[in-house]
Amino acid sequence: MTDERLVGFVLNSSVRTDVLQAVVGDTLTTEELITRVDASESAVYNAVRDLERRGLVRSIDDGWDATGSGQLVADLLEQQGNLCRLLSDDYWRTHDVSALPRRFRIRLTELADAEVHRGSDTDPHAVVREVVDRVEAGSPDVDIVSPIYQAEYESVMPDSDRARLLLDTTVVEEALTGVEDMETAQRFEDTEIRILDVDVGVAVTPEHVMLSLPTIDGQYDSRTEVIATDDRALAWGRDLFEHYWDRGISDEEFLVEYFGAA
Repeated sequence: MTDERLVGFVLNSSVRTDVLQAVVGDTLTTEELITRVDASESAVYNAVRDLERRGLVRSIDDGWDATGSGQLVADLLEQQGNLCRLLSDDYWRTHDVSALPRRFRIRLTELADAEVHRGSDTDPHAVVREVVDRVEAGSPDVDIVSPIYQAEYESVMPDSDRARLLLDTTVVEEALTGVEDMETAQRFEDTEIRILDVDVGVAVTPEHVMLSLPTIDGQYDSRTEVIATDDRALAWGRDLFEHYWDRGISDEEFLVEYFGAA
């Protein structure tokens, strides 16, 4: 049986699915499975035997345990469930996930518990205030990727050696219009800054990860923000920030090139 058919075999039975997920990381006897799984005794017995024949569970002294294959199938089932939860919000239909590197799109299910915050027509700046409040709460341990200039965000960006700021190239070039020298251009003393072409907004604090994607038509959406606080989402956000950070150039290097060209 191919891997694709194997997953389908499990999904085609809610009892097989429940039994497999029950024994992942937790060895259970048949009697414990009957108690835990919402199905008849015969259905549980049949599900266990079916999974055993497919090499997804195995019998050990203490009961039933998942095999390596069973663990992988269970992980995939969990991912599918998380994807369904993620896609229940229309945000993902209207925003351009292709702006994210592929390996982070694949991991987007780690944001399954995120909330999408939206401003209304009567309060369009609600999301900006929400982001500002969370950045202030996490200060000075803040990492930010900014594809646009937003005065409110600049005002709360800490000047600290524990904060990092990555700016889109266009934002920096627009800010430098009329600036005559490097000394005037450098606003922060301690915050490390890097520059990169980027159209995704990310803010990571010790307790929050905030994500802003462009809309499908390429516009920046300042009225909508994806915000998550659970550990998996925070790990995703930190990894995404480091991905951009590693590819950026220092503000000093950028300014040398900019004023040298000027």
